[in-house]
Amino acid sequence: MESKVHHPYIKVGRIKSTIAQDAHIKCADIYISENQIKHISARHHTELLQLGLTVEQYIKYIIDNYNQIRKGTGESILLVVFNNSNNKHDSAAMALNYCIEKEFWEIKTAQPRKTDDILKRKKIW
Repeated sequence: MESKVHHPYIKVGRIKSTIAQDAHIKCADIYISENQIKHISARHHTELLQLGLTVEQYIKYIIDNYNQIRKGTGESILLVVFNNSNNKHDSAAMALNYCIEKEFWEIKTAQPRKTDDILKRKKIW
């Protein structure tokens, strides 16, 4: 994980401008709050244990390897590591937040999702 900028937020990556332009979304840094790390750990402990990853390692894996962006609920988007070899795909749901001094993407949750769930969401990149 990268450095802390605004406690309790931790910068974990960035949506690059070329990808943002193609997907018609904002180019911005990606942050996760300490509360969301706790949420993901509590809600998806079993899945992460099976993968042998911490929340931070799982988030980093998704941000470094996503190959799709899909529409989530409301204004959120999903970064997806789509894997054709099985029925589970890794995803991180994010919402665009606005701060007075800057805007950023905030990870709300992350977990493996079934193919059916991924495919019913509109692919934007």
